[in-house]
Amino acid sequence: MLTILLLAFMGGAGDMQDSAAPVRLGRPDAVLPREFSQIRGVRELRDGRVLVTDWVDEVLLVADFGRGSVRQIGRKGSGPQEYRLPASLLPLPGDSTLLVDQGNERLAVVAPDLSIVRSFSSHRPGLAHAVVPRGVDNAGRFYFEIPNWSRPDANPNDSVVVARWDPRSGREEPVGRVRAETFRKPGVRLKPGLPYVIFAPQDVWQVDRGGRVAFVRSADYRVEWRDPVSGRVTRGPATPFRALPVSAADRTEYVRHFITSSPMGGRGGAGMSATPAAMATPQAIADMVPNQEFAATRPAFTDFTPRIAPDGTLWVERSVEAGAARLFDLFDGQGVRRRVVALPPARRLVSVGAGVVYLAAVNEDGVEHLERYRLPAR
Repeated sequence: MLTILLLAFMGGAGDMQDSAAPVRLGRPDAVLPREFSQIRGVRELRDGRVLVTDWVDEVLLVADFGRGSVRQIGRKGSGPQEYRLPASLLPLPGDSTLLVDQGNERLAVVAPDLSIVRSFSSHRPGLAHAVVPRGVDNAGRFYFEIPNWSRPDANPNDSVVVARWDPRSGREEPVGRVRAETFRKPGVRLKPGLPYVIFAPQDVWQVDRGGRVAFVRSADYRVEWRDPVSGRVTRGPATPFRALPVSAADRTEYVRHFITSSPMGGRGGAGMSATPAAMATPQAIADMVPNQEFAATRPAFTDFTPRIAPDGTLWVERSVEAGAARLFDLFDGQGVRRRVVALPPARRLVSVGAGVVYLAAVNEDGVEHLERYRLPAR
């Protein structure tokens, strides 16, 4: 599906004033000496080391900030202990880690001793959709979205089902629905272009280790927490925000990010590979911008997948003007915003640990470094 999208691509609360002053991060606590091309996943281990994936360089690494050391785990390929386009890293029960192997369309298990002990397909027999987990709870159940294109009774603009799957029993059950992309109306269509309206409001969600699901609603920007046992929903208050007009810089930045972050078919027709450099030139991106459909204003928050810290704090990325430092609203378990954190310039959030955050610092050449920051005291 991503291949098809990329090939096609080549071709109320909003009026409230937000007075919350952001807390700004200081200098990094530690920086890894290694250069990265595109950090996709970071998982903090119990001993303070981290697992890191580089999607472009196609490596899985274990890094020690204290020693400044980095060691590769496994290798690139499609065989045992191999992966291609490694993406998310999710904690599993027993201190193991789940690696989303995007290029091979499978999932790999990294044992506590950091060996890759097995891999299995993200596709299940008899189902059109894959299981691409966003989180795994302490009972080993996977949480993911069921795409509307895989449901014959669904329309493109229907809400999307968030489901929970137990690999031991094979049972799959819905845990909620989210507002997804707004697709273009049928009729005359700009070509080539994405099929959805860029910057149209959509919901985001995440799940914690206890199976508690946080839904961030775009209609009035509020957080809803769903209890995994009773199904009871705790709704927080609406969070004030100011709707920002979509600027020319916003349009260009979105297209650039989509191109550099999307996989496309290649390598013998099996799986996916990184986007060719020729598609990411300034001129190529400028040529693609007019073919897209954009909303007039940006929603309260971006489509960045929220992060949940070990203490249960939910991190949601706010929409900001192009070129501004990234802002995150931090919500508690009742859906109440407790603080706002501003990242340093040219940084993006990749993971949240115990009292720390991990940021990817990007220089003018596009090279990334992984930094660790201590969170300021309240």
